[in-house]
Amino acid sequence: MKKLLLIIAGLIFLTSPALFLYVLNNGNPIMNKWITHEVKKYLDGTGYEERDFQEHSYNIAKMDINHDFYHTHYYVIFKDEPNIIYYYGKKKWFGDVVQFCEKEDAATYEFVTENMEHDEEACVSMLDNR
Repeated sequence: MKKLLLIIAGLIFLTSPALFLYVLNNGNPIMNKWITHEVKKYLDGTGYEERDFQEHSYNIAKMDINHDFYHTHYYVIFKDEPNIIYYYGKKKWFGDVVQFCEKEDAATYEFVTENMEHDEEACVSMLDNR
């Protein structure tokens, strides 16, 4: 029994760096799934359907974003605006899903702040509170 515990402890010790590097590079898989579920539910509630999206998925930000939101956020590219990437985030501690005011041009990856077709009135800046 003692030998089995030592083997299990050794395996955990050997695999922990690989798990740490995976989460560091890809984000927490549980958080990614949860954010995806919450944002899809939010988008369904606002009247969007799957056919309205060209592409959508969770995204791990490569920069520091608003600390009031989880670091994992969600991007959506609509079929009728294929050159604009919209971002959605979920407030920490069971807060609401909101659209970030900053959008990206899909060709240049520069932030666009002017009004677009799918903008929401109650957007929040992802660059505040960093």
